Amino acid sequence: MTYHSLRPVGSRASLEIWPKPQAGVMLFYPGTMLSPVQYRPLISALHEAGFGVAALHFTGHGRNSHWTGFTFDDLVRDTLAAEQWLRKRGHRHIAACGHSQGGILALAHAAASQKLMATFPITGILPQSDRVMDLTIFRRWSSNKRGFMAVLRALACRLPRLPMPLQSYLSVRRILAGARRVVYNRKQCRMSYPLAYLSSLLSASINEQLHCPLYFFSAVNDALFTPPLIQGTFEQIRAPQKKLIWLPGGGIFWVL
Repeated sequence: MTYHSLRPVGSRASLEIWPKPQAGVMLFYPGTMLSPVQYRPLISALHEAGFGVAALHFTGHGRNSHWTGFTFDDLVRDTLAAEQWLRKRGHRHIAACGHSQGGILALAHAAASQKLMATFPITGILPQSDRVMDLTIFRRWSSNKRGFMAVLRALACRLPRLPMPLQSYLSVRRILAGARRVVYNRKQCRMSYPLAYLSSLLSASINEQLHCPLYFFSAVNDALFTPPLIQGTFEQIRAPQKKLIWLPGGGIFWVL
């Protein structure tokens, strides 16, 4: 395993490379506030299954400085920079996989890139959907997302770096519901997101037309990305080929 900065291709992110000669490469994107450190079992399984793995430490995440300001668009640019870095080194068969927030970024990457072989989101949603509010503790404002976002953007303009811990906008109870066990290394985890990032995430828009096949995974007992939300997202997305794979249980943390 080696680490490489993406600064030469215009990104403040870095890649963790698990090489596999002559194999295709799976770009992997971790979930909210996490890094590849928390996904070692999944990354190892992908590697053992025959993939080279390039796990992304996003700008402001993981091995990188957590004091760096960033937006959702910055993280999307990180995914494209990672693909560019790999292609410059001769890799042609590249797919993207991401979990939770990383699944949203895997969808964004597949919408922006013309050359990915496939994308494998492990839960996700299109942020422009009104139902994105259902993921948060602000569900009561789902019917007035536009008004809520106007207030959030105004606050973010005044207090862009205001730290927002996970429990300030997501329900920890729903995140942990259904998990068989959650034991993971907290090293390199973020403790909060800046308000400006949260505002940019909830107001982002991803093209519904993907340029590669989509293989969408979710657990039937996920209390955060619920089956109706996942089914609706899957139906909304257009792709050359797509398949929805339901996993029997484990909640949102079945991958850990």
